[in-house]
Amino acid sequence: MDFYHFNTYNAEDFIMDDKFREIVNEGFISIEDLKDRVPLKRQEIKLAVDMLNKLQIKEFQQSPERKLEQWNRILKQQKKSFRLRFFRYAAAILILVGGGSFSYFHYKQRLAIENFVASSAINFQNTELILANGKHVGIDRIQSNIKYSADGKGVMVNDTTEMKQSVAEGAYNQMIVPHGKRSQIVLSDGTKVWINSGSRLVYLPVFKANMREVFLEGEAYFEVAKDAKKPFYVRTDAYTIKVYGTKFDVQAYKSDNEYNTILMEGKVSLEINHGGVLSKEHFLFPDHKASLSEDKEDILISEVANIDNYTAWKDGYLIFKNEAFSELLKRVSRYYNINIEVNAQMQIKHVSGKLDLKDNPERVLDGLAIISKARYAKHENKYVFYE
Repeated sequence: MDFYHFNTYNAEDFIMDDKFREIVNEGFISIEDLKDRVPLKRQEIKLAVDMLNKLQIKEFQQSPERKLEQWNRILKQQKKSFRLRFFRYAAAILILVGGGSFSYFHYKQRLAIENFVASSAINFQNTELILANGKHVGIDRIQSNIKYSADGKGVMVNDTTEMKQSVAEGAYNQMIVPHGKRSQIVLSDGTKVWINSGSRLVYLPVFKANMREVFLEGEAYFEVAKDAKKPFYVRTDAYTIKVYGTKFDVQAYKSDNEYNTILMEGKVSLEINHGGVLSKEHFLFPDHKASLSEDKEDILISEVANIDNYTAWKDGYLIFKNEAFSELLKRVSRYYNINIEVNAQMQIKHVSGKLDLKDNPERVLDGLAIISKARYAKHENKYVFYE
């Protein structure tokens, strides 16, 4: 038996794994032997085994009331500081063996797209549409437009080029948008997605199951088509967004360690990925922003005064109202993937204005210099602003 994949597991993953439960139930190898084969996961294995044994996972016929009684007894034996973490894994088991097929299916779907993202190497050198068969379609435009047919088999690029693709189970498409470029996609369900520079969107060409999901790395603005029978999820490497409403912006730049969701219309909720099956659901309402805390342990909600500041990029502009100059430079730096610094003697100021995102980043820097009443110079591979 190959145990290599166990090296990436946490306790919940072990609990949900059929092969691991067979090891615990059938004992064809000892738990100590398993720990020796996967030494980096000894603690996770112990916790998973304890949970499986204490909830008597072998007796699938137990009633929900009996499982709840067992769980309450277990809780009384645990220290208070351990209860919340312990509960997440117990909940995973109860859902798995108690008939929660949708929750288990949801969990497996999340793993499927995350595993695909982790296993597919990409670069951000050029705008590319990557089809499920591995074909790379290069697009030489600042702003590209992609539209899928309702069955996912037809793909229109920039209203001029039509392609056909076969649609297989679990076959993902990808849209890669490099720095200084943007793209808009109309998915097979009618959902519209604007993808910002330095971003990647992974999605199925057609949503056949009872849910719709995409994976985002970078930034994108969504207008989700309504379908009560198929909820829509946006997954990032840090948290998952469930869509109840329609218009929102997601910033998930892993390289910058920055994760924000800004809601314009409707309602969405967010759950931290490592929170387990029943992790806390944070609801977001219009004109509010959800941000992941620095330790990635909590989601912070705040009101947004100038919502247009976060969405104008999809139309090719940067709008800023009384924004800190350093923060504005950070946005421009990310968009063009250039290094911008502020001289230590320059007083940090707030600026307002509107910038057209030209192909040449120095034209934008010229505009920033005028707005801030400052100057800039290029030193080797970076631009430095000074008074």
